[in-house]
Amino acid sequence: MLDQATVRQKLDAWLADFVEVPHPGLGNWAPCPYARQARVNNKIDIQFCEVAEITVAIKQNLQSLESKDAVVICFDHNHINPVDLQEYTAGMNQTLMSDNYVMLEDHPDSPEFVNGVRMNFGYCGLLILQKLDKINTASDQLRVKGYYDHWDTTALDQVVNWRCK
Repeated sequence: MLDQATVRQKLDAWLADFVEVPHPGLGNWAPCPYARQARVNNKIDIQFCEVAEITVAIKQNLQSLESKDAVVICFDHNHINPVDLQEYTAGMNQTLMSDNYVMLEDHPDSPEFVNGVRMNFGYCGLLILQKLDKINTASDQLRVKGYYDHWDTTALDQVVNWRCK
């Protein structure tokens, strides 16, 4: 099992020092322009589980999205390979999206780059649950402002376009 205090500390540092900070490779946009506000307003719920318990953890935490902007489920990535996690996430999203939820995955062994900037947390596996309509509205607002101008088609398809249909 992950040391929860260490993961929380590293996750907070990653958010504050990377996710919320404008980056030149992203046109001086922060990787997630909404993360700081969510973090400082305590709108991110962090949960922990074993890989074998992920489905239960997802179902138990969806209701939190009525008052939170995101639920982050942390797990030991050494117990699932990146391809299996991606396939699991895609399958779960078939059900979740019909109920207005979406899940994004992050596996340290599956690097995700946007314009040369590595976006992964890197310490453990993450599943990020959000309300589908909220994340799509936020994406639409960012698109109009030019946020995605530095993203290539592959990154857009992997992170954004598949959930906006």
